[in-house]
Amino acid sequence: MAEIRLVDISKRFADGTRALERTDLAIHDGELFILVGPSGCGKSTLLEIVVGLSAPSTGEVLVDGEPVTRKDPKDRNMAMVFQGYAIYPHMTVRENLAFPLRLARLDPAEIAARVQQAAELLELGPLLERKPAALSGGQRQRVAMGRAIVRRPALFLLDEPLSNLDARLRGQMRVEIKRLQQRLRTTMLYVTHDQTEAMTLGDRVAVLRAGVIQQVGTPRQLYETPANLFVAGFIGAPAMGFLPAEIEGDRLCMPMLDLPLSTVLPGERTPVPRRLIVGIRPEHFAAVQDARAGTDGGRPLPCFRARVELIDWLGAEQHLHLDIPVVGASDWPSALPTQITCDDAGNDHLRLVARVESDTPAAEGQLIDLSLDPGKLSVFDAHTGERVGSAP
Repeated sequence: MAEIRLVDISKRFADGTRALERTDLAIHDGELFILVGPSGCGKSTLLEIVVGLSAPSTGEVLVDGEPVTRKDPKDRNMAMVFQGYAIYPHMTVRENLAFPLRLARLDPAEIAARVQQAAELLELGPLLERKPAALSGGQRQRVAMGRAIVRRPALFLLDEPLSNLDARLRGQMRVEIKRLQQRLRTTMLYVTHDQTEAMTLGDRVAVLRAGVIQQVGTPRQLYETPANLFVAGFIGAPAMGFLPAEIEGDRLCMPMLDLPLSTVLPGERTPVPRRLIVGIRPEHFAAVQDARAGTDGGRPLPCFRARVELIDWLGAEQHLHLDIPVVGASDWPSALPTQITCDDAGNDHLRLVARVESDTPAAEGQLIDLSLDPGKLSVFDAHTGERVGSAP
């Protein structure tokens, strides 16, 4: 196992492109750490710098406190698993697993023992004499992971290893990778653009955007307390909905209702900007029989009425796509990451998604009454996009 520290890492390419900006990270010993972000955000570049395939423009990579920035990849005791498997088609599974050990000139008995151990760990025993053409995508990916495991590295690096698999296999492989990491207790650095992979796999997650780390935390911290609008909109499916808001006196005014500011930001002592963006997760809506009847343990909840434009019925739950008429959308903050549409009459409409129970009475084109809990709202500065206040 190994502890990895990245100190002031920046990367600029010859054409002037800035891939990473002043990145500082600490990856703990035995941790499964995720780098997540959209394509082009710099996560794969960061992985290549850690393993030694690319040199940083500034900064240091430390392994257990020792600088390795100027060491060759072969001298860093790291193993990388790529998106494209990178296994030899003319070799059997056994030969593929043994290949890196033969290059290292290990004793044949040691090679056989390590190959057998990896095969048992990854349930590849019955497949050892097959060639890659006779394997499924998931089996090939397990062979690629086995080639890394037999080396017994201090750090595993996985670069979008599940991208080539279909949805069902991705789900299975996520479980296998998590179990494998727990059994090996080896430090893993995992890169993905899929926030579902990040949230289900990671002990901690770093969210990147345009080469800058936006937030580092546990999946729960990212979901419940996003540091800014980008993290709030990137993490979660369906995505968080956003509303423009303004403070008028002691009230927080949104398009379909207004709330006492003290219920949304209880105990907040720092000055609050006048113009805000309010975020709400789809599951924090609740359908009520009457717009006046929403309660939480006897405590009245604010309610509003919206038209159901579309329903996604998913068996255990349904997602209601809501249409809310609004005015003054042209004056809303430009940073507002939400969907505004305009009808034939020139009226603006706001789109939100509510996640409700599958037996909730709802029909497309009809009105529905919904409540929301003010304590579950996330509030952001409309100018900077940064979070206002503490966790909900």
